[in-house]
Amino acid sequence: MSRDTKAGSIPEKTSGFTVQASPLNQVKLELGAILIMGIVLLLIIDFITDSRESQLGVLMCFGLTAMGWLIIRVKKTMQDAGKCVTQEGDCD
Repeated sequence: MSRDTKAGSIPEKTSGFTVQASPLNQVKLELGAILIMGIVLLLIIDFITDSRESQLGVLMCFGLTAMGWLIIRVKKTMQDAGKCVTQEGDCD
């Protein structure tokens, strides 16, 4: 067996840890951004308003808005992924 044939049949390890691409990767990035924004909001909420009730209201509005956004994005992404699976051919 020649060296070229043998070298071509051995898988080469790529650098780093890799996993199969998920259609939800963009949603995961958005979740990370929302978590960072929530932490920043939690840190600066005392400077925005003094009342505990209004602080709770601002944080609840942020949380509910973020939840709604993520639900909509996951549904849209899963619908797009479902269309991709049912179609014949390549889907990006």
